[in-house]
Amino acid sequence: MTELNLSHREKSLVVVTAAVTFVVGFWAGLWSVPPQALDVPLEVAQNSGETVYVPAYRPVPGSLPAVSVVIPLIGFAYAFRDRLVEDTAESGEVPADD
Repeated sequence: MTELNLSHREKSLVVVTAAVTFVVGFWAGLWSVPPQALDVPLEVAQNSGETVYVPAYRPVPGSLPAVSVVIPLIGFAYAFRDRLVEDTAESGEVPADD
């Protein structure tokens, strides 16, 4: 089996592309569902004398907005990790004691 030797730039591009593709696929999957499938039955409840309609179940994951923000942020943080950590003269390689 051959080993891939990717540069930091190539690794960053792969991670950012995967993150954006995941989020776009998540939303595209939701948009590809016909509206009739998202028309869920409602449960009727009385709250303080008012009639409240609540969906019987949620057809869309509640994590969708969070995932849409967090996954790309993680990808971009990985891509710019070298710029987020300051390089100093002491952070170079340390010679081994032999």
